[in-house]
Amino acid sequence: MDWKSGRLPLAGLRVVDWSLYWAGPYLGMMLHDLGAEVIKVEAPAHCDPMRTVIDVNRYSGDTGKPLTAEQRANISQHFNEWNRGKLGIGVELADPRGRQIFLDLVTQSHIVIENHRPGAKDKLGIAYSDVVETKPDIIYASLSGFGQTLPERDAMALGSPVELPSGLFLRNGYLDDDTPAKTGFSYGDPVGALAALSAVLLAVRQWRKSGEGRYLDIAMRDALSFGIGTAFTDWSMNGAARSRTGNRHPVYAPQGVYRAKGDDQWVAISVRDDRDWQALVGVVGAHDWQNADIESRRDNHDEIDAAIEAWTSEREARDIEGELQAVGVPAGAVLDFAQLKVDPQMTARGAFAEIEHPVFGVELRATSQWARGDRPQPLERPAPCFGQHNREILTGLLGMDAWVVDDLEREGVIADRIKVSGD
Repeated sequence: MDWKSGRLPLAGLRVVDWSLYWAGPYLGMMLHDLGAEVIKVEAPAHCDPMRTVIDVNRYSGDTGKPLTAEQRANISQHFNEWNRGKLGIGVELADPRGRQIFLDLVTQSHIVIENHRPGAKDKLGIAYSDVVETKPDIIYASLSGFGQTLPERDAMALGSPVELPSGLFLRNGYLDDDTPAKTGFSYGDPVGALAALSAVLLAVRQWRKSGEGRYLDIAMRDALSFGIGTAFTDWSMNGAARSRTGNRHPVYAPQGVYRAKGDDQWVAISVRDDRDWQALVGVVGAHDWQNADIESRRDNHDEIDAAIEAWTSEREARDIEGELQAVGVPAGAVLDFAQLKVDPQMTARGAFAEIEHPVFGVELRATSQWARGDRPQPLERPAPCFGQHNREILTGLLGMDAWVVDDLEREGVIADRIKVSGD
């Protein structure tokens, strides 16, 4: 791939992105970053729910004015982050005319992605078995929580429900604590999206060689289960269930996340061997433990942690990071997004860029993770407002007459506004 000349690996391909929440939209965004044109398909009465995940007080608190309907539908930070670069169409898929628009889009496209509940696509008549009759070489990727296979095909798949049966939930938690812990907001979504991306790229490679499409059934639970790694191997080979280690390591000692100076500021430190340990002692000054070997350090981990934190708590996390890295000890400040977006390394790599959104205003968005460094890939466009590109897609791509589009709009088959209860 020749990033600098603009020849992206998926250039010339088009994706119909009928997805919602995080996993599907993130997959669509990555396909866009690899060069594909991505059309986000939403229904007026069933838009991507992430559009409505907003902090109302944050955006109206200063003025005291309630948000307009247009603002409510288009200023979600979550939605705008994972849907940038896409075109957007608002079409009622439950209407036969809307379904036909979807199928017409498929005929002009190469890939379909969706992450709805398995029965939704069958009910609307836009499942793989339906679209393959229209486009025999289509690559159709279904990214769901548990896959398209019974018995758990239709189970709830938001966040924790996928983590719980993956094995990862049980492995995560504080040191020697019997209570398992969730990993975060919804770890299965980006992990599942990356697994799906790999499958789509392999399918594209096959399509380019053979001209054959493919149906891809990707489950977030499957992808997450691979994340438990050595714990699964240890159990399958030795019948041993590992205890929760928190931030500690089964071999390295000491290792942990230590409080730094300031409110909720932390630094991670890991000592791999005796050389690291002597270097750490030379900086921290924990001379009572200077001659401790690895076994002694493991046995006295709590006391050593206390000595280390007495030193770190009086210093800035970034200063600790620099001082320890200078003597070869692995250490890193724990950054939040406010720090990350101004981080010198991320800035140098062009990891974030500003872009103008027609409703939100100036946004800071992550750029393509594959094209960074001396010439990062610029952001093409912000996330689409709901139905923003209806006419561009229908008249330009599908060749409809303007009066036909007018009729579809008047009859509610297409829309540029979200339909809410009572409309």
